[in-house]
Amino acid sequence: MLDKSFTIGVDEVGTGCIAGPLVVVGVRAPKDWSLAGLNDSKKLSAKRRDAMLLPLMKLVKSQEISYHLAERSNEYIDEVGVAVALKEAYVECFRALYTPDSLIISDGILKFDNLGVDGYDKVSVIKADAKYPTVMAASIIAKVYRDDKMHALHHTYPNYEWLSNVGYGSKSHLAAIEKYGPSPLHRYSYEPVKSMRK
Repeated sequence: MLDKSFTIGVDEVGTGCIAGPLVVVGVRAPKDWSLAGLNDSKKLSAKRRDAMLLPLMKLVKSQEISYHLAERSNEYIDEVGVAVALKEAYVECFRALYTPDSLIISDGILKFDNLGVDGYDKVSVIKADAKYPTVMAASIIAKVYRDDKMHALHHTYPNYEWLSNVGYGSKSHLAAIEKYGPSPLHRYSYEPVKSMRK
């Protein structure tokens, strides 16, 4: 892997949800940076993720690290498709954080050719959110932000139990769509929402 002074870790949350936004976060830090307690957000409890956010934001405030959050709405996902929305959000983070002394590490196997970032030093790594501290940090910030947003939106649309499922297609969530129909925050291009519209 290229020897750079900084690492930019980028990760997403919400691609598989049937309601709410897609969120991508990039975190830029010195190459040897780490923080005790970091892990893939999926391996941390909600309480632990919330606890980890506090020291991360302190480091942002002290300018030891920086981050960028890119959000795409359910309406936009329906308009352009989730693959396009996801890549655009990643590229937004790349452009916001990249400097020539940085290496971008993105989670997954996405390709970003012909998206205006061909000259950026970047690699896509499967399970990067379990290997690289900046990607772990990005995953935590993205997950906490999106979960908090879905919890707040639950009070506007309480029938769908977003306090517990945060927009994923749980059994109770699907049952609620069957009973009440989808809300304005559901992704109408996604199945089974697409087939359940009344």
